[in-house]
Amino acid sequence: MFYKLADPLYRLNNLYYITDKTGKKVKFKMTAEQYNYFKHEHSRNIILKARQLGFTTQVCIMQLDSALFESQKCALIAHTLHDAKRLFREKVKFAYEHLPDLIKLANPIKIETKEEMVFENGGSVTVSTSFRGGTLQRLHVSEFGKICAKYPDKAREIVTGAFEAVSLGGIVTLESTAEGRQGYFYEFSQIAEKLHLSKKTLTAQDWRFFLFCMVAEQRVRHDH
Repeated sequence: MFYKLADPLYRLNNLYYITDKTGKKVKFKMTAEQYNYFKHEHSRNIILKARQLGFTTQVCIMQLDSALFESQKCALIAHTLHDAKRLFREKVKFAYEHLPDLIKLANPIKIETKEEMVFENGGSVTVSTSFRGGTLQRLHVSEFGKICAKYPDKAREIVTGAFEAVSLGGIVTLESTAEGRQGYFYEFSQIAEKLHLSKKTLTAQDWRFFLFCMVAEQRVRHDH
C-alpha cells in the first residue's frame, strides 16, 4: 500500500471519507466531472456549474491531501464565515479524523482551531471569507459568483488580497453557479470561455474554463 501513497489520484480515491446527502459516512470517490477537473487542473481555474456536483467537497479533500503529503499551505474562502467554518468542520476536519491512524501519526496536527489546521510538516488548511498576507500554494473560492453579486467589496478584496497571496506556480480555483452578467466571476468566466474556444495554449496567468451543466447534476442526483 505504501508505494501507492506516492500517487495523489490513489490517495484521493482511497484514503478519505465524507458524508453523503443522507449523512452516511462513505469513502470519497471522484465522479466523472470531478476527475475531469483533477486531470486538467491549471494554475488558474474557473468552474461554472450546476448545483450539487460536489466540487467544494473535492477541493476540500484535495487541499487536505496537499497539506498532508506535499506540505502545502491551502486556503478556502466562502461567502460567510459561518459557511467557511461549516465547510471546515464537515469536510476538512471530518476527512482528517477518519484517516488511517498511521497517516495521522506520520504527520500530526500542530495547531487546530475552528478555522485552521496546521500540520507538523508545515502544511495547512485555512478557511475564511478572505485572505491577506502569507503565501499560499492553493486557494479555492466557493460560490464566487454569489460573493461578487452580494458582496462586491469582499470580492474586490479577494481579488486584490487573496489572489496576490498565491505563490508563483500556485493554484487558484473559482467555483460558482452563474449569478448575473456583471462582477469579477462573470468577467473572468467570459475571458476563460473565449480562451477555451480559441484553443490557444494557456499561460500560467490564463484562466482555464470548466463548464458542468444540468445533465451532470441530474446524474449526481440519480447516483445518490
